[in-house]
Amino acid sequence: MSAIPTVPSRYGLTMPLLRLLLLCCFSAFAGGCALFGGGDKEEEQATVVEGKDPSTRRVRIYISGIEGELKDNASSALELKGLMRKNEASEGLIRRVYGRGMAQMAKALQPFGYYHAQVTGTLTQEGKTFFARYQIELGAPTLVTAVDVAIDGPGKDEKKVLRTVEQFEPDPTEILDHRLYEASKLRIGDALAERGYFDAEVSERRIAVRLADHSAKIALKFASGPRFQFGPTTFEGAHIRTDVLAGYLPYEAGQGYRQDRLVALQQRLLQADYFSEVEIEPDREKADGLAVPITVRVSPAKRTVYTGGLSFGTDSGFGVQGGLNRRWVNERGHKLSARAEISQRLNSLNAAYSIPLPGKNRQSYNLALGYLDEETATSVQEVIQLYASRQRETDLGTLSYGLGLISGDFEVGDEPGSSTLLFPEARYLHRVVDDPINPREGYSFSAEVRAAPSIGDAAFAQARVESRYLMAVGERDRLLLRGQVGALWTDDFSRLPPQLRFFAGGDRSLRGFGYQTLGPTNAADKVRGGRYLAIASAEYERHLFDEFGIAGFLDAGNAFDTGDATVAAGVGVGLRWRSPVGLVRLDLAVPVAGEGDGLRLHLLIGPEL
Repeated sequence: MSAIPTVPSRYGLTMPLLRLLLLCCFSAFAGGCALFGGGDKEEEQATVVEGKDPSTRRVRIYISGIEGELKDNASSALELKGLMRKNEASEGLIRRVYGRGMAQMAKALQPFGYYHAQVTGTLTQEGKTFFARYQIELGAPTLVTAVDVAIDGPGKDEKKVLRTVEQFEPDPTEILDHRLYEASKLRIGDALAERGYFDAEVSERRIAVRLADHSAKIALKFASGPRFQFGPTTFEGAHIRTDVLAGYLPYEAGQGYRQDRLVALQQRLLQADYFSEVEIEPDREKADGLAVPITVRVSPAKRTVYTGGLSFGTDSGFGVQGGLNRRWVNERGHKLSARAEISQRLNSLNAAYSIPLPGKNRQSYNLALGYLDEETATSVQEVIQLYASRQRETDLGTLSYGLGLISGDFEVGDEPGSSTLLFPEARYLHRVVDDPINPREGYSFSAEVRAAPSIGDAAFAQARVESRYLMAVGERDRLLLRGQVGALWTDDFSRLPPQLRFFAGGDRSLRGFGYQTLGPTNAADKVRGGRYLAIASAEYERHLFDEFGIAGFLDAGNAFDTGDATVAAGVGVGLRWRSPVGLVRLDLAVPVAGEGDGLRLHLLIGPEL
């Protein structure tokens, strides 16, 4: 059994124009390129051996009438190719093998649906070299007139298996391509195995070809057999307690086996950051009846990671930053992290401690403490923030809820303020991607709500929702859509610190505008933030080569109060680099609606979803 593989990303590269021109020129001088007039359109099938003159070969072969895969397959079937460099081959042997070549190539074309191909040829001799020239007429292809694919047994009710059956190729009215048939048959078998039907087998397979009317009927049946189940899961090489790791299992013993559940387990354990390697092996040889035991082999990651260096953000300016991440404090899997940044417009210190809880659904208690001294174009604040929450992760997303505390002084739109707010809050995040590192498709949805009763400096209630959708377009392009809305109610807006008000503008908001420079203004015409937020964005990205791409985008929206909504918008282009530390997005944007300062540079590092 092998470990669950990771899925590599795929990007096609086009042939450079120069290479194509050189190829044509070479063919022209060899007498085979029609671009330069005349020339023999036949193409020699032998591979030129470096250092040898093709004219010295015992046999030279030419095939005309077909191209591409058909020609490659027909050529590969020729027994005559084995005599091309055998100078000792007799004339009688060459003529006998040449004669068999017509039938060999006709048979080689049948898997492509051409059962009526006519092959003719000539064999001539010049000196010691024989020239074999074959001419092929494909004739009418054989078309599929009926397809009967069925599953016997409990596997017939599996949705994944049913989808695979529905996608079976070739369809009626299509050419009988045996390659598509074999690939479809293999996909159905794989789908059954991925759903735990390890004993599934083909009970009937028949392709009835009627040469008289160029038609074929396909009959294919599988016997699924019983479905195997998840047995006990054991961890080998783990330095974290088993009762904690059991919370990462996306299945229970006794449930029907599903390969995608093991892929999810591998991703969860890697994302937990305890391990550098995770290998998962279902051991059928040790199955107890239908229960298949699962063995998880892990290697510990580096326990403590230190980071530091210079930093730059288009919103925060130049600075220095450092951090510490204690991936596990003890065998119970507790985590500790701390991070500090000192920059032109932002000084911050944050620390967090996490306590995983034994049991299902990866539950944990989390405590976060932060100090923030920030200056933006619209506000200045110095506050302390404290959050205590309980978090639960399931297939439906991550839910956390608890208490938050914000206390400190601030100034927004030249209006000073001070408050201490204690409030309950809840946050939810659901994210689905085809590849966590380099996604091509996926979506994310996040929501947060919080409210403070009137016993604090101000009563308020706030909700914010954001959704992102990533869609692949062809083999090289992607489309990213983003939407964000928010609403706020309070009995004293002036007592709310900047992070509880709504602003627009900046790298993660509206590109083309400064950070938090958009929103309702006060009597002094200074932006003071709004009670509502609405932002939409569309971005189209095209891969260029290696890890680089370009993108064009449009951002629109604003922060506003009731009856005071004005739309601001920015457009721009950007460079995308999939660096070792994550996706780097370097954008140039300009406002096309609303009050902006002209062309702006935006730098952002992190995933799209």
